Amino acid sequence: MAYFRVQLRNGSSHTFQAVNMRADAHSLYLEERAAGTWRPVFTSPLTEVERVQRRFTENDGTWTWLNEQLPAPIGGVRAW
Repeated sequence: MAYFRVQLRNGSSHTFQAVNMRADAHSLYLEERAAGTWRPVFTSPLTEVERVQRRFTENDGTWTWLNEQLPAPIGGVRAW
């Protein structure tokens, strides 16, 4: 499972372990798979999310946090 750090607009930062990151028109979801179904680990309104980062482990064992682009909303309107 990947580690995600979510920084909110109120200045707080939270780290979660999750398999999947997705968004709908209103919310960001970090999810894990349990018993064949997706279960949310963290949910937040998109308006509250400042940025999301994913943790990568370097060859020397140190961690690097890279910014993740928020996923496009599923079922949302697409601008072609």
